Amino acid sequence: MTERTFRIILGAILLAALYFDWRQVIYGYIVVLTFEGITNWRIPTLLSRLQGNSTAGSDCALSPGDKARINFEAERALRLAVAAFLIISYVVFSKELWFFPWFIGFALFGAGLSGICPMVMGFRWAGFR
Repeated sequence: MTERTFRIILGAILLAALYFDWRQVIYGYIVVLTFEGITNWRIPTLLSRLQGNSTAGSDCALSPGDKARINFEAERALRLAVAAFLIISYVVFSKELWFFPWFIGFALFGAGLSGICPMVMGFRWAGFR
């Protein structure tokens, strides 16, 4: 499984959970993203290793000549940012920021379909690996 496929799945699950108002699913979603961000044990990487693919990882890695200023992966930062934004917009300010989780769901789904994730590109531009 690639990060791109996983983004499609993440977006679809978030949109379905928001549509059907499954609060426990969204809380579990936040926990999984936070766990992945903290430990860097990402589901796509683990599934690829279980299938026997040793070259699992991000779809758009830095070229070998590029130097990252921050020794922290952009995919990992994406997961932590999404979890933080969901906590703020869905848990803390759910009445005021009701549209933001929907925006995140559509953005993740669109990033998976197109293969271009603006958040990951922004994190890499900021100096993340």
